[in-house]
Amino acid sequence: MGNTSLRGSLVVALGLLAGWFGPTRQSWAGDATISVLGLEPAAGAPEAVANSITEALRQRATSASGFRLVAGRDLVEVKLVFSCPDEAPPCMTQAAQSIGASKLVFGSLQPVGTDAYLVTLKLLDAGRGVVEGWTSEQITKAQATPVALRMPAQRWFAALTGDKTSATVKVAGGVVGANVWLDGTPMGLLGKDGLTLSGVAPGSHEVVVSKAGYEKYERKFTVAAGATEQVTVDLKAIAGAGEGAAGAPAVPADQTIPQLAQPDSQPPVVAPNQGFRVAAWAVLGLGLVGVGLGAYSSYQVSEVNSNLDPYRRYPCAAGGAPTCSADGQTNRGELTPTEQKYVSDQQSTGDGYAKLQWVGYGLGGALILTSTVFFYHGYFAVPPATTAAQKRGSLLVMPSFGPGSAGATAYLRF
Repeated sequence: MGNTSLRGSLVVALGLLAGWFGPTRQSWAGDATISVLGLEPAAGAPEAVANSITEALRQRATSASGFRLVAGRDLVEVKLVFSCPDEAPPCMTQAAQSIGASKLVFGSLQPVGTDAYLVTLKLLDAGRGVVEGWTSEQITKAQATPVALRMPAQRWFAALTGDKTSATVKVAGGVVGANVWLDGTPMGLLGKDGLTLSGVAPGSHEVVVSKAGYEKYERKFTVAAGATEQVTVDLKAIAGAGEGAAGAPAVPADQTIPQLAQPDSQPPVVAPNQGFRVAAWAVLGLGLVGVGLGAYSSYQVSEVNSNLDPYRRYPCAAGGAPTCSADGQTNRGELTPTEQKYVSDQQSTGDGYAKLQWVGYGLGGALILTSTVFFYHGYFAVPPATTAAQKRGSLLVMPSFGPGSAGATAYLRF
């Protein structure tokens, strides 16, 4: 029975993994369903940055016309469940269909040196089973903040989907190496050919250009969907600006670039609760070890009983002999002192394994039940800032274990 519990535990645990990606299809006429999987951070790349990029892309997909965002999981989880080590289109297509998405955005984050990251994104067409678009761009650590990533995310999404509703801003002139901000977000440095900002949302914006030793340049403008706004910068040198220790102009005290207030409509970035996820797997592992210990102890108890069978004595049914075997007929002599000691030792060993058996089952079952709580908070609980598209009703299945039994509990979330 203990072995059955262990096998049941493993089967239900694997079933739980597969249940994360159960189909949740729903059709909205005229809108293509799209899902953004959590970016996979390579070794050395911070998971927080990957989560921020994922959330920025999901927010952009929510506001994009012609698309409807459906909930997605992390790329690492998808590859594990659907066995996609190389992100092959047929396997990723199966993952997209399982979550009801006709388009699937996925990618990775890789460190470049000590102060930059490479963002690689792909767009899969699940209907045709092909990767129809991809983009790759390097960002600095200064650009890897939740606020700074909103503008690049708009550009990446437009590049992947061919979105023609976004605008373009071309910043020209100025001084090579000057810093460019758009709506308080650092966008890069001016080069000889200026700086082109693509994927800009239509509407009102503000460009700020600044470099040490020059007066700050500011300009507000409004750009229409699909249009290109030309911004010609004229940076004026500050008279009498001193030279720094390395020969560069000194930074004036009033050259601090203000950080513009962000709209209240933008929800904060909420990273997955990795603490609960780690705890869930750790506690589940300990629980399975406990159940395994109980099963092993049950086996040892049966072995002890088998060892004691030849030494058991019963009253004889006939013949006047004092002791017989279990059939009540075969005459058996009294146990010798050596045999009595062996029986006593075996009984003590059996009692010990019997206690350990129930400790293993009880403790293992309690830990496995506890792990279901951690699984819920780590994978299923909806954070307050989750977009409305991710709050649809869903049916969750949680494992349920006990000594000698295994099953599942359904949880319906509205």
